[in-house]
Amino acid sequence: MDYATIKHMTLKVFDFCNIKSFPINCFTIIKKYGLEARSYSSLDDELRNYCLLYSDDAFKYKNLICYNDLKQSGRIKFSLMHELAHILLGHQGDHTTTQEQEANFFASNILAPRMAIHYARCKNSNDVAKIFEITNEAAQYAFEDYRRWYRWVKYHKMNSFDKAMYSYFYNEEQGKFIYSIKQCAYCGDDIYNSLDYICRKCNVSNHYCIYNTPYDTDLLIAENQWLYGGL
Repeated sequence: MDYATIKHMTLKVFDFCNIKSFPINCFTIIKKYGLEARSYSSLDDELRNYCLLYSDDAFKYKNLICYNDLKQSGRIKFSLMHELAHILLGHQGDHTTTQEQEANFFASNILAPRMAIHYARCKNSNDVAKIFEITNEAAQYAFEDYRRWYRWVKYHKMNSFDKAMYSYFYNEEQGKFIYSIKQCAYCGDDIYNSLDYICRKCNVSNHYCIYNTPYDTDLLIAENQWLYGGL
């Protein structure tokens, strides 16, 4: 398996789809490549049964990627990126074991790049699953591979791909590697590299946070839009 080529392919996808933050929107990526994603439940009975016989997760045909929408969201994301990998890597016909491994490696690295795991300061696979919104199984594999990558980088320094990845996600204005960009639920300002949905400015003045009362992000956005005229 050519791991280097597959890693460079993920970076090409980031660039082509203008991805600057995680977790990624797999449906947007699929659409950007001129493909259509359809759930198994949206298919007629005959086609759905055919897809299920072929795969319990996902099935691709020409420019169509069908996925099992009864699976959890993290599994759906992995399946979509797995099928996209087959297309981008030029896998034809019945896939070999090696091709399946390549598609899995692509899906894992595009959903949770090892450098992003590092700068997100993930301490374990649970952190990876939470931040990148993937399954526990996928997160465990990604975190173990991250640890191998980190040991290699500490000894050998960054290779050309690592430098390209760092450069792509480096934000000059912030002066750091950015793995997450969110909008504040109150003022709409960008929040970088945080699990919070409220920026520091609003966190200080917001009564929800002052009294440590649990808040609902959708409620905060609605409140800002309709009560305070923001956004």
